[in-house]
Amino acid sequence: VTYSTRSVSLLMLAAFGGLALWLFVPWAGNAGSGGGKGASAELPPSLKVAGQVQVESQDNVVTRLIVPLAVRGNEGIALVDDNGGMRAETAMSDTASAAVPASYSITWTAGNGDKVLDPGEQAILTVDLPARTSVHPGNPLRLVIHPAAGGSLVIEDVLGGS
Repeated sequence: VTYSTRSVSLLMLAAFGGLALWLFVPWAGNAGSGGGKGASAELPPSLKVAGQVQVESQDNVVTRLIVPLAVRGNEGIALVDDNGGMRAETAMSDTASAAVPASYSITWTAGNGDKVLDPGEQAILTVDLPARTSVHPGNPLRLVIHPAAGGSLVIEDVLGGS
């Protein structure tokens, strides 16, 4: 039996088309229905900067940050500062970054002050950085808090509005 190249080409195109349709259909079916796991999953709560960040610097190096905080999401976040640690991470370029240790304290401006920042509450995070760091007022900066309870809390783009 001999087959023409046209029939083999059409058969191969049909096979590739069927495979492409088979790969595409599971994604298309879940995306529009809202019934997929990804569509109904809720993002975990996170910290956000809730106002103007105050920056104290000396010789173009940031030495203190006063950051108003709030919760993004529907659940509270424990801000335990007993023996917790923090580091400030600054991007010096697209490919280089630095992390420096920092000390911090948290005071509540609105809320019950129970060490859990609940939705609707506000707190002030005061961060003291060492005098010799690479954190400059113009650098992108994120703060990473390591509470005593474990895990880490990240506050992105701290100096973005400065």
